Amino acid sequence: VHSFASDPARGLFILGFLAVVIGVALGLYAWRAPTLDRAVGFSAFSRETFLLINNILLCVAAGLVLLGTLYPLILDALNAGKISVGPPYFETVFLLPMLPLLVAVGVGMHTAWRSADTSVVATRLRIPAALAVVAGIAITLFLYGGKNVLTMVGIAAGLWLVFAALLDPVRQLVGRGPRFSRAALGMSVAHLGLGLFVLGVTVTTSFNVETDQRIAVGETVSIGDYNIRFNGAQPIRGPNYQGLRGEMVVTRDGQPVATLHPEKRVYGERSSPMTEAGIDAGWSRDIFVALGDDLGGNAWSVRLQYKPLIRFIWLGALVMAFGGVLAASDRRYRIPVQASVPAASPGSQPARP
Repeated sequence: VHSFASDPARGLFILGFLAVVIGVALGLYAWRAPTLDRAVGFSAFSRETFLLINNILLCVAAGLVLLGTLYPLILDALNAGKISVGPPYFETVFLLPMLPLLVAVGVGMHTAWRSADTSVVATRLRIPAALAVVAGIAITLFLYGGKNVLTMVGIAAGLWLVFAALLDPVRQLVGRGPRFSRAALGMSVAHLGLGLFVLGVTVTTSFNVETDQRIAVGETVSIGDYNIRFNGAQPIRGPNYQGLRGEMVVTRDGQPVATLHPEKRVYGERSSPMTEAGIDAGWSRDIFVALGDDLGGNAWSVRLQYKPLIRFIWLGALVMAFGGVLAASDRRYRIPVQASVPAASPGSQPARP
């Protein structure tokens, strides 16, 4: 939607890309559908059941997002009024299918195909579940100083996936579990990445700080646990631009952390100023500083952003991708399955294709 609004050509490219990806996937499914064995059954507590639950919940989540996107457009087309659907709607309704989905993912990866023993799975997962709940509450209260119940639930859900994904690899490392294939290891790695992704999204959404402030040369502003001192802005000239470069010194508890240099650039003679943010990146948080307008009197407006664990979002996506590649590299997926055909008796006719 946003791509079409800002650049129709870019929107058409994205639409074409989605059509190719989804079309190929559906075409492959239609091609292989006749080979599926419909006679194979499975019990109510099995990996197949949890995969079906996951698919249903993902479809529900996609439907809720689509509803929030199209409902205002439908009302407008019917002249029934104008409404705006913003982040509060999506953040609220998306949690409804996602929380049970995350629970199902953690249980499903430890459930056998076709049929599983409920008591065995429950015994195996009770320690990871208890650790996730306790750690989720402790991290929210003591590490980030938060008290929001949904934040505790989100952090606990992310840790639940991390602990559940690490359970089998840890058991193998200590010699208490059977050796497992690349496919199984890739599954654990991919679910570990999903857990890291959930942690990053939850912590960043719950504890990010964004503020616009006026700051003069020599003044200090605070964001999170950090203090940022503005030392002024100096003119700069690049190969195809000119502008101003600020100097921001970031400290924590009186100790220097980083020196950031946000810039305001002008490309050509008539272009609007472009902002180049100064970023101090780290695994635990990112700090963004962007110069705004010159307010006169050596004062500027600045935008400050503090985003904890935002790197976990990207790390989780990369780990999920690596897990998928690792699982796909399993040797079993590269060996063609040869069906055994009984030898023909003398005088028999060859089978028709």
